[in-house]
Amino acid sequence: MGCMASSHKIDVSTTSTSTWPDSSAKVLRDETIVAALVRLDNEIANSERTFPAARLAVISAEMESIEQEIKTFEENTHTAITKESYAKTLHQIFVSTDIYRRPMLASENEDFIANVNRKEMRRLELSWLRTRHAELQRERRALHAQILRTRALYAQLQQLIESIWGDGTRPSTSLEGALSRARALRDALASVSARLRAAAEYAHAAVRLLDDALPAWKLATVGKSGWERTLACADACTLLVQARCLERGARRVLCAPAAPRAARALRLALDYAFTDTMHDHKYQRATETFLQFKEALVQLINSIHQVLLNNLENLSVAEKDVAKCRRELRSARVNDIVGKGLADLRYEAKALTSLKSQIK
Repeated sequence: MGCMASSHKIDVSTTSTSTWPDSSAKVLRDETIVAALVRLDNEIANSERTFPAARLAVISAEMESIEQEIKTFEENTHTAITKESYAKTLHQIFVSTDIYRRPMLASENEDFIANVNRKEMRRLELSWLRTRHAELQRERRALHAQILRTRALYAQLQQLIESIWGDGTRPSTSLEGALSRARALRDALASVSARLRAAAEYAHAAVRLLDDALPAWKLATVGKSGWERTLACADACTLLVQARCLERGARRVLCAPAAPRAARALRLALDYAFTDTMHDHKYQRATETFLQFKEALVQLINSIHQVLLNNLENLSVAEKDVAKCRRELRSARVNDIVGKGLADLRYEAKALTSLKSQIK
């Protein structure tokens, strides 16, 4: 995620569009329809274990929000910015205004410098947003591949069921309804969990960046030269801007667009960060603002964790209910297949086509 790793390790292998069993595949050789039914059911359960659909919904909504936010930036906003180029821009201003040799001039020029700094930080924000959007896009492609594979498994299972029972009454249709309801509840809880997890990841990453920024912020007042102090301040501001982007990311996935007071105070403090390093009382005030922002993030993390723990407990119960319904339905189907005398029928296209024609 720019400054936070975001991509889950997901299998992106593709699956054949055909729903018929591949008779040439070694793994399916001599497989019976009972074994195939159990295998497909297990593969579906395993593919849904990480809840890719819930994560995909969060990513898609987040990408749409980021795209809208990117549109708010000026079209001529440059994105090619680094910590060094950021520091050089402010350094040149400090040199031209003679602030290094006459620190008292910082107060006279603070609004001008804050305006320049604000524009530079906008470039940092836009760069972060575009990087994050690209990361989410890669993860979305991987999730799409995983979901397509799951849909292919469902299609194979459905075709197997239709080959065995046709349009007639399938065994334990009440269990199918129970499984559908259990799966719907599980998916709803998983959707909430995905949002909470994403928000927590953003908030944790923001706190880590703050922990990295504070030492750099301290160096901004004790550097041996004006350039060293400005470079340290640019380093701290870059990390704090990224932390603010991450905090907005947490609010974005929680659908809470209103920024808390600590976030608004941080933004204002960052505007004047470079000139505040020239005055002890302003520097201390800015430091307190950064610490208050960190405290607000910690409170957010604690709040998310409380809700998430309760959600995970309910999700665990729902998952067990789905597994139970799936086992009972599978058992009913297997027993019915055995009762029909089809237990030894091979899972291959020719046999299934013949069986389906007989049922019709």
